[in-house]
Parts: sequence; C-alpha cells; structure tokens
Amino acid sequence: MNYMKEERKRKIRSRKNFLPTLVATIIFWIINILIIYFFDPNNAAVIFAFFVSIFLSFLFTFSTVFANTRRGIIISTSLIIFLILRYFGIGNILNALLITGVAITTEIYFIKQG
Repeated sequence: MNYMKEERKRKIRSRKNFLPTLVATIIFWIINILIIYFFDPNNAAVIFAFFVSIFLSFLFTFSTVFANTRRGIIISTSLIIFLILRYFGIGNILNALLITGVAITTEIYFIKQG
C-alpha cells in the first residue's frame, strides 16, 4: 500500500504544468509586438531587447509544441542566429541551410548520448 502512495506522489511530481509556460509565451509574444510597434529600431538597446524577447518567445513556444526543452533551445538558438545574420545583412539561404544542418546534427548527437 505504501508503494502505491509513493508511486502516485512520483507521478504527480513528474507531471508537467503547462499553464505557467503558456502565460510566459503569451507575455513574451505581447512584448515582441509592443517592441515592434512602439520603439525606434535604430536604438541598440531596443535591438538587443527584441532579440532576447524573440528568443524567449521561440523557446517557450517550441518547448511547448515539442514537449521537449532541449529541442526548443536548439530551434530557438538556430532561428536567433539566422535573424542576427539577417540583421547584419548576411543571412541567406546557404546560411539557413548550414544552421539547419548544425541544429539537426546537434539534436542527433544529444539523442545518441541519452
């Protein structure tokens, strides 16, 4: 009987609560919309804030969609790197393909490790 109680407690602790993640995702997407709409894009602080908030938006969105934080981090980092390259004017299809290849290779590496 005691084993069943411990098993139930372990299941409850291992359950994922998606409500805080959903709230954080919505907040960061709203912050992105506000940054795009209200702030001057020539300010370096605004550009940095935009990239940080878009990274967190992508992270929470993809982590929720794939139910895997590691995949969310890999996809978010890949997209941010490409967006930064686009900001500097060197983001093209070749760079996108190379970043995608590195992201896929990284995911395969972590799958093989675990």
